[in-house]
Amino acid sequence: MIKPLTSLRFFFALCVFVSHLSFLKGSEYYANIFETIFDEGFLGVSFFFILSGFILAYNYEDKILEKKITKKEFYISRIARIYPMHFVTMLAALIISSLIGGSGKYVAQNILLVQSFFPNEKIFFSLNAPSWSISNEMFFYLIFPFILFLSEKTKIFFAVLFVVLITLMNVFLEDSQKHYWLYISPLIRFADFLLGIILFSVYLKLKRNSIEKNKPIYNIEVLSIFVFVIFFIFHNYIDIGYRYSIYYWIPMFLIILAFSLSSIGNKQTAIGQFLSNKHMVWLGEISFCFYLIHLLVIKVIEHLVIKFSLNIDGLLLLMIILGITIIASAISYKHIEKPLNRKVKEYLL
Repeated sequence: MIKPLTSLRFFFALCVFVSHLSFLKGSEYYANIFETIFDEGFLGVSFFFILSGFILAYNYEDKILEKKITKKEFYISRIARIYPMHFVTMLAALIISSLIGGSGKYVAQNILLVQSFFPNEKIFFSLNAPSWSISNEMFFYLIFPFILFLSEKTKIFFAVLFVVLITLMNVFLEDSQKHYWLYISPLIRFADFLLGIILFSVYLKLKRNSIEKNKPIYNIEVLSIFVFVIFFIFHNYIDIGYRYSIYYWIPMFLIILAFSLSSIGNKQTAIGQFLSNKHMVWLGEISFCFYLIHLLVIKVIEHLVIKFSLNIDGLLLLMIILGITIIASAISYKHIEKPLNRKVKEYLL
């Protein structure tokens, strides 16, 4: 485990969380904050896709290339990691839909985790909407063992091709088509995952160089955060199609690289130490549950506020929803995600 990266998972899950607090748009005090800051929280998905490629390469590249683990074992480990919690939250979404209203359609697509392959918002956002990205992840997992056998130059070549393709798509697609093809489509978002795999190779080279020269690299975290902030500040000047896809590649690349290298050696910056704190790491560990649960909590709380005509300040409502989501995520992590992960592996392996 690279502790700072684990902790960062919660931060970017929180970005996605605030992007779904659409009730703030109707607030006199918080509408501007939502539209200028929170609404851009979808960038968290880019972080997760890139990090996924990096972490899978970190954990499995040598094992797969040296045949220490079979493709079957790899696939089972990934299914055990994401499917139980996905299935539980899908069932929860069905129950919530039946109680407070909403569509209970497209169950088959969700069970098979193929909903993101359908360019129809009613399908890819069906039931528990955030699971569209889990559908993408499953696709990435299927391809991952085969990508490892490509040369470094070939991987970079395909990444450059993706940049060209995404740029052309952004130019020629209608605005109404950009959301699916540049943000949702697993075929295009594979570019983020591929970038993460390439990033791991860069990490290895810098790590070896650091160890050989006995010069730990621990001073670029601030730079990576600064670059991220600059990109974020100027995001309104950039077409949404690029922000859905390649715009945040550079800051995400730097953040993951910086905080993965910060674990090398005995010395860490204050930021690295903070992110390595056991409480922050714990938040990172429950972030997958948090990601899959948060929108369900938002929907239920919003429904109760409207039903009982509750007059609650937007910020207070945010804190209530956040607190409930963290508690539900902690319980789910301990009693659902971890034990089911273990049981699925025991049963299938």
